[in-house]
Amino acid sequence: MTFLKTLIHDEAGQSMVEYGIIVAVIAAVCVGGFRAIGDQSNKALDTLLKNMK
Repeated sequence: MTFLKTLIHDEAGQSMVEYGIIVAVIAAVCVGGFRAIGDQSNKALDTLLKNMK
């Protein structure tokens, strides 16, 4: 019974999990931002190349 109580109150791995979640959220935001910037850049370059012809 005391083993279960120590497992419930043990917070040793909690900070690692929190850091992992933060890194995952930051990575998802970066990927979304890069995709949006990439799509806009592609459209701008396509427009520029079409106007040069």
